[in-house]
Amino acid sequence: MATLPEPIRLEIFAELTRHFDAMRWEEVSSPAATEMYDRFVKDPKIGGRLARFMPTEKIRPWIKDGPAKQYRRALEGVGPMAQMTTREYPGPQSVVRLAMGSGWTLRAQTLDVKPMRCLADGPHSESAFITWGPMSGLQGMVWHACLRRAESESQLITIAVTKPNTAPLPDDDWHLALSLATVLRARCEQVTYRVSRKATADLRTV
Repeated sequence: MATLPEPIRLEIFAELTRHFDAMRWEEVSSPAATEMYDRFVKDPKIGGRLARFMPTEKIRPWIKDGPAKQYRRALEGVGPMAQMTTREYPGPQSVVRLAMGSGWTLRAQTLDVKPMRCLADGPHSESAFITWGPMSGLQGMVWHACLRRAESESQLITIAVTKPNTAPLPDDDWHLALSLATVLRARCEQVTYRVSRKATADLRTV
């Protein structure tokens, strides 16, 4: 398999970003996403170009495991697609404030991804580990909360399940999240975390 040249990789990222922005990818259901992966494979600007560098059967997983996941991080302002998207989340400091309270601040150097997570400092010199993401990412959030608990019995831990509007999570989902957090002696919060459009001046053409 030939190596995908970096300029072509970025051009395909940019093309997919345009599609993801238009579809509000973070809100697309799994069945709809499956249909879109098939369309991307057949798209001459995406699958057609990738076919020069990889077998056809590798194109769909490349899109799903690469740019589709990168796009969610791009909405957080992280990764190679961050400057390509026209949309963004309010950002990690917003999650910290919504989940922990107005006196809490992000410790920027601790910010990490897969899933999003960081340490936050409270108004009375306390600190907490916080991880956040949609319900579909609960497994990863719980795993990293487990790792943190294994490192410290006393560390404050918060799992913030994000959602795009003020409607509460379905009861079954919320009960599961709360139950897992209880096992870890962690807090669990629902946070409304909505994507909005960036200012045009922030965009970069690829």
